[in-house]
Amino acid sequence: MKTNPISQHSVAVALVQLLEEHPELSEFLSWSICRSKPHLLGFIHDGGTRALGVCAGILGGSVEVGAPYSRGVGVVRQYSVTTVWRDVPVEIAVVLPVAAEAVAA
Repeated sequence: MKTNPISQHSVAVALVQLLEEHPELSEFLSWSICRSKPHLLGFIHDGGTRALGVCAGILGGSVEVGAPYSRGVGVVRQYSVTTVWRDVPVEIAVVLPVAAEAVAA
């Protein structure tokens, strides 16, 4: 039996618990577990900042707004929620074109 905990394992267990308790999050999010600094990364693919607000309501935390920056599709801005779920750091983000911000809000 291993005596050293695998940090990615505890993050994976937290993700399973989160999705079991809040299955609605799987409707608009995809997840990744960061290897270098184990934490959950959630990426919103549908729902924009409204979906991010749902995440903040479930997990706690507030929506942070990043500065605009250039990307291949034009000028974009990242919105994110950084919080902790069951002692595991969680960051959920969505990147939107600046022109679409008013539509997605």
